[in-house]
Amino acid sequence: MKPVATLVAITLLTLAGLFGSGPVPGAAATPAPARGEQVDGPLRLELTEMSPRVVTASGSPNLEVAGTITNTGPDPVRDLAIRVQRGNPLTTEGAVRDALDGTARTDAITPQFLPLTGELAPGEQVPVRLTLPLRGAPETSLALNSTGVHELLVNVNGAPGDGPRARLAAVRMLLPVLSLPPDPEAPDRVPEATTGGATPFALLVPITDTPRRLATVPGEPTLLTDDELATSFAPTGRLGGMVGALARTAPPESRVREATCLAIDPDLVQTAALMRNTDGYQVRGPDGVPVPGTGAAAAGEWLDQLASVARGGCVIALPYADADLAALTRAGMPDLARSAITDGRQVLQDILQTPVVPDVTWPVEGAVDDATAAVAAEADGRSLLLSADAVEQGNVTHESGVHPIAGGQRTQFTVLTDPLLTRAAAGHGDAPGPDLAPVRGASAPSVSPAGTASPLSTQDVIGALAFRAGEPGDAARAGGGPLVLAPPHQWTADGPATAGLLGAVDQLLDAGRIVPRGLDDLMAVGPPTGAAALPITYPLHVGGREVTGPALDEVRSTAAQITDLASAAVPNAGVGVSPDEAFTPLRRGLLRPVSAAWRDRPDDARAAAGELADRVDTLRGSVRVLEPPGPYSLATSDAPILITVANGLPVTVRVDVEILPSSGLRVAPLEPQEVPPLGRRQVRVSAEVTRSGQFSVQAAVRTPDGELLGQPSRLKVRSTAYGTITVWLTASAGILLVVLAGRRIVRRIRGEPGNRPPGPGPDPAPPPPRPQAGPRSRHTGDPFPDPHAPTERLPRVPPRGERPPPGPPRVPSP
Repeated sequence: MKPVATLVAITLLTLAGLFGSGPVPGAAATPAPARGEQVDGPLRLELTEMSPRVVTASGSPNLEVAGTITNTGPDPVRDLAIRVQRGNPLTTEGAVRDALDGTARTDAITPQFLPLTGELAPGEQVPVRLTLPLRGAPETSLALNSTGVHELLVNVNGAPGDGPRARLAAVRMLLPVLSLPPDPEAPDRVPEATTGGATPFALLVPITDTPRRLATVPGEPTLLTDDELATSFAPTGRLGGMVGALARTAPPESRVREATCLAIDPDLVQTAALMRNTDGYQVRGPDGVPVPGTGAAAAGEWLDQLASVARGGCVIALPYADADLAALTRAGMPDLARSAITDGRQVLQDILQTPVVPDVTWPVEGAVDDATAAVAAEADGRSLLLSADAVEQGNVTHESGVHPIAGGQRTQFTVLTDPLLTRAAAGHGDAPGPDLAPVRGASAPSVSPAGTASPLSTQDVIGALAFRAGEPGDAARAGGGPLVLAPPHQWTADGPATAGLLGAVDQLLDAGRIVPRGLDDLMAVGPPTGAAALPITYPLHVGGREVTGPALDEVRSTAAQITDLASAAVPNAGVGVSPDEAFTPLRRGLLRPVSAAWRDRPDDARAAAGELADRVDTLRGSVRVLEPPGPYSLATSDAPILITVANGLPVTVRVDVEILPSSGLRVAPLEPQEVPPLGRRQVRVSAEVTRSGQFSVQAAVRTPDGELLGQPSRLKVRSTAYGTITVWLTASAGILLVVLAGRRIVRRIRGEPGNRPPGPGPDPAPPPPRPQAGPRSRHTGDPFPDPHAPTERLPRVPPRGERPPPGPPRVPSP
């Protein structure tokens, strides 16, 4: 029996023993539908292993892939079968891009399907491992016969429910072939060797994560939105595995490390440093109540390993929190963008204790506009790492190289990164959306692991790098290079994916396809003499992914609130922390809502901006007038009021305290008050009561610029003193009483009868009647009466029918 036939037989027996017996279908896979008509299949194929990642003559003669198949549909799937097929070598950049988009043909070699388990129930998962010779007959191997980059397709067929058989899941990847292994059919034939000149090469490894830290001031515990970093920093986590792969595969003084430059987010490193503090850190719980975090030890170990990997090699600092510099500049916040660059370098160098390339800026997606380039220049950004798609190309297309920037800041230059390699590392969102339901019998689309958390997420970029390094005429690039591989800032590669890429770089170095070129040395030298100056351009598709306006508006408003609050801080107070120490964490926190992690995620960006705004409002509200447990009791109209001003900030503040106008109290203006950090101060307020009783007044604290710090406090006042109005009314009543009493006395002096006051008892007898004046008195008969004598009046005789008036009551005799 021939060796290839023996290997195929062993593979079939292994699969039969692992998954059970079943018929071996011989029908070919259904061709993939046209782009835009693809739908999700009822199965999900996840590959976790592939070996070799780069085919060489000295490597394994067999291709081995392993993973799992999961039934995500509602129906059981029967007649499962799997195979690996390939397309022809990709000879042009357009063909490589088609392969990355999933539109290239992969049916040049289609070996027979190998059967799997008889039926897979809904929700059930089954492991799969497939071994296939790289060379041999087309029916039983990949039949490789030339070097280059091939596209592989791992194809799973089956019949869902009672439907027809179709392709239910497929995963595509690029497979570079540097040299051919021996052919079992022709062992004496010399394998085809690869040709091509060595290309200067540099690799950027971004070490970032989604911002998770909430802004705090000194004295408060570190607070995170969740505890995902505890898992990621672990050796088996994404960040822990990435740094571990760098330590193992790119040790100091190695060629791979010489070609590698670490691009690190300073905010991530600072968060790890705060997490490992002896005081620990807290995580916001599901109900909003902080709970202790669990990743202090993992954060410390990760940070130590990162510092060890960074020493002795190229390290550049991303903007703090990987801020979107163009979005900040275009939103009218260039100062914040400038501080993101300068603060990021300082923070990273202080924590890692290693030199950082001082004058380089790598913006998100490698693109800036003229205004952002000027901001970078003001922040000592002599050089920019820009994508070749972000410069205007002339008659000659430039995919790499070092070039001066035309116009604007003429002292700046750019190191171009290869957009094809970036595209291969980022992956492509070509999977159908959730609104497309699976169609029974329809062929499922192929998906790429690039841009996911799969261990094989770097396989496409390995193939694209081998394609670039093996193109004809690459020797000419050696003088103007280098070829720069720049993955997206928010790279999803974990430990196995990073190790696979670094291992492929090592193989390309051994094969003489590439030579290391450090970016730090390249930026120190600058562009070569005679290099073409290229104007920069800001692509529309890059601008369309910026952090949106609502989040930027919230950040702008919060920045003004922080500036206003900082204006109240007293420098050199001698107690507490300095104003810079207190407010720098808040200013840096403004950069987290505009991180590149929130691009294409406007709701998350706005939520992050809202959390920061709420946090700043809480800090402003910590400087306030405390409400007493009971009302103030004032016994006199000018009694003073003692109010207490509290300061919840760790810095001394100078504020204005005011009692808002009230109808019951009038106060004199107060001098600015200095309140110690995390302390209180009593303020004596001279007040004048304008009315009695109980009423409320509002006390507020303002910054020197006149802005309120929090909401005004309500103070209750109880007054038992007469106010001004009450005194005026009382005095008026007293004056009126004196006037009336004087008028009565005057009338008495003049002889005017006064009104008899009412009282109990019988009425007094009326005075005797005064006689009428006349020539003669009727009673006395005196012809000459005294004119001053009282006149005696005759009793009045009532008319007939009129009742006489009653006389005085009779008093009984004793």
